[in-house]
Amino acid sequence: MKDRNYIVHLAGVIAMIFWGISFVWSTQVYQNLNPTATIFLRLVVATIFFTAILFAFRLNEKIKKEHLGLFALAAMFEPFLYFIFEGYGLKNTSPIIGSAIVALIPLVTPIAARIFLKEHLSPMNIVGLIVSFVGVIVMLVNKNLEFTASPKGVLLLTGCVFVAVGYSIALIRLTKLYKPLTITWVQNIIGMLYFIPLVVIMERFEPSNFANVGGYIVPLVCLGVFCSAISYSLWAFAYSKLGASKANVYTNLIPVFTAIFSYFIIHESLTVNKIIGIALVVGGLVLSQMRGKNENELRI
Repeated sequence: MKDRNYIVHLAGVIAMIFWGISFVWSTQVYQNLNPTATIFLRLVVATIFFTAILFAFRLNEKIKKEHLGLFALAAMFEPFLYFIFEGYGLKNTSPIIGSAIVALIPLVTPIAARIFLKEHLSPMNIVGLIVSFVGVIVMLVNKNLEFTASPKGVLLLTGCVFVAVGYSIALIRLTKLYKPLTITWVQNIIGMLYFIPLVVIMERFEPSNFANVGGYIVPLVCLGVFCSAISYSLWAFAYSKLGASKANVYTNLIPVFTAIFSYFIIHESLTVNKIIGIALVVGGLVLSQMRGKNENELRI
């Protein structure tokens, strides 16, 4: 049972690694394509990948008609609304700031989980959430405690937080009905269908977009395979075992990995503030996964 817990937490961490670097990959693709086209093509890649895996290994499940509405709702939250807010938010902010705002999801999720799912958090869990949040704030300010970010970008990325909470509630219900691979596959297909009208109406593909395909094809495929397919499957698995409140704490790791990958890939500076913030985020994550006073076993 204990080994099983390690597998669950490892799944959450791996998902965060890929989502952390997704902000860097997205920024690279946005130099050639608009967010709407990027997200649509990302979902196409993910759908092709998943369809091949599910049918090659005969892992596909039959979807009941009465559950299609729940799938449609989940896909409306993510990938549709979430990626719209994230995509256009990242057009106005840096990858690190974008990922740090998204890391606020764990602070909002427990409230919704308490209301809709009757989940409970111990005082130690709450302390961990607060410490991680402080770590995120430390990463966002400079040495003069000044916060500099585009209001438009911050507003759009804040929309991601509330959309993700809605998705969390729908996802918990789906994980009780289907396997994580099935959930992610159907979610990507429906999300792709949602994006088709937007791509037709909003996008104007220029010859230069395809002439420069060599500059963004690798990060685009990585977004589809690792971020939209593998990561969402691992995330659904972690959700099914940990619950919405505890699983969402892992999103605090996103700005940590984004800061690291941004430093090595696009050469964003890794300041003392960011290093301190990373330490606080990780420390808060450990605290948030600890049991209360009557339970001495650490979950990770």
